Amino acid sequence: MPDYENRTKQGLDAALRALLRSRPLDQLRVRELMEHCGLRRQSFYYHFKDVYDLFAWSVQRERALLLEDWEECLTWQQTLLGLMNRIQGERAFYRAVLDHGGTEELGAMIPLEKTLEAVQAYYRDRGGVPPEPETEEQTRRRGRAMLLALLESWIRGGLALTPEELVAALEGVVNRSTAGTVWQTLREQGNWSWTP
Repeated sequence: MPDYENRTKQGLDAALRALLRSRPLDQLRVRELMEHCGLRRQSFYYHFKDVYDLFAWSVQRERALLLEDWEECLTWQQTLLGLMNRIQGERAFYRAVLDHGGTEELGAMIPLEKTLEAVQAYYRDRGGVPPEPETEEQTRRRGRAMLLALLESWIRGGLALTPEELVAALEGVVNRSTAGTVWQTLREQGNWSWTP
């Protein structure tokens, strides 16, 4: 893609995000976007057919940016903290994603699978638990659903926690859950018993 084309799309994306801070997606018009970024209408229609087409492109771009950012993270805590900080800075955009496509669109945009797999591998290796692909897949599906519900509540303002507080709370839940899983596995294998 030529550089001028990329700059034009990025300018439209920035205008869209700025306008979403004051109005919902379904109230935005091409004319307002053009006034905001100083372009002509032809420039918009050269790249996009309507505001929703621009929004779909912005969602795909956001996913690519998240994946790029996550390549730099060493731990799942860093990954989630980076995500939460990004959402905090772009809350209106993320709220528009939820309003437009619901939790499914949010889940398609945020690549949680890699993070959840990393969490499982870390705690499985740490606890010496053998891999169980079917059980792990079910756990990832449930974890994804719970994490998306938590993110939706946080994006919409239902949780009054900072990104750091939310990640710390999630880490506590994961640690307690993992400790229980390891204890159960050892008990099932007959390696450890405990009687009160």
